[in-house]
Amino acid sequence: MKKRTSFFLSLVILLGFSGFVFYTGWTQFKVDSGNVGIVVSKTGGVNPNPITHDKFSWSWEFLLPTNARVVNFVPKTLSFQKSSSGLLPSGGEYAKVFNGAADFSYAFDFSIDVKASIDEICALLKAGEIKSQDDLEKLLERKAENFASLAAQKILSAALSSAGTDFSKAQSLVDDAAKEYSGAQKGSFEIQSVTLKKFSVPDIALYKKAAASYEEYAKALSDAAAKNAQKEAEESSRFKTTMQKMESLGETLKKYPELSDMIKNSDNINKTLQTIDSIE
Repeated sequence: MKKRTSFFLSLVILLGFSGFVFYTGWTQFKVDSGNVGIVVSKTGGVNPNPITHDKFSWSWEFLLPTNARVVNFVPKTLSFQKSSSGLLPSGGEYAKVFNGAADFSYAFDFSIDVKASIDEICALLKAGEIKSQDDLEKLLERKAENFASLAAQKILSAALSSAGTDFSKAQSLVDDAAKEYSGAQKGSFEIQSVTLKKFSVPDIALYKKAAASYEEYAKALSDAAAKNAQKEAEESSRFKTTMQKMESLGETLKKYPELSDMIKNSDNINKTLQTIDSIE
């Protein structure tokens, strides 16, 4: 009887311990529905295998007190409203051709849907680039900002080309840019959709006309500056030559003081100076 009691007591203890071990290492319940959990432990670092609420998961790292934790992320698509605006290259200078009356500024508004893959979230967490869902969302927003700038440049390049562009073409361009951008990210980030909300580009024909006029104006200024520089150089050279001659004359008068009277009494000073110069 005592042996049977001891056996059942040992079995209960074993079952209890097993239940404790199972519950402690059970990580599935630590992840909310729709979220993805990543185990981070002192002993193993970041576990590359994500945890989802609908799939059983158990991790031995939790058996050690304070050794491990689960970081929850929401792997959903985030939408950002981003703008890109500015002046066409040298637009401010070119506007001077029309006394500042021309406006060569552009402005685009985008609605950008972006998402990070679960594998990328694990990699970012392991690299220390993100630590929480808030960090992930800030990173995705920066990705949206970068893409908005790229999309704007793609529209402007088309606008400045001979083909030109309009709202419909611009939307098609940003759709292509989204595919190119996502492909370059190799699955880590994806621009799932882009909607062009605002499209404002200046008069490209007027811009090109102003650019051509400004180049002519700049060339004229450059030619004038070159002529002035040459004139100043010639005057400087003449001045230097005159000073050298004056210094030479001074030395001659020191050697031949009687020449001073010759200069004073001369009716033709230039001829006299030429005569003295010949003596030297």
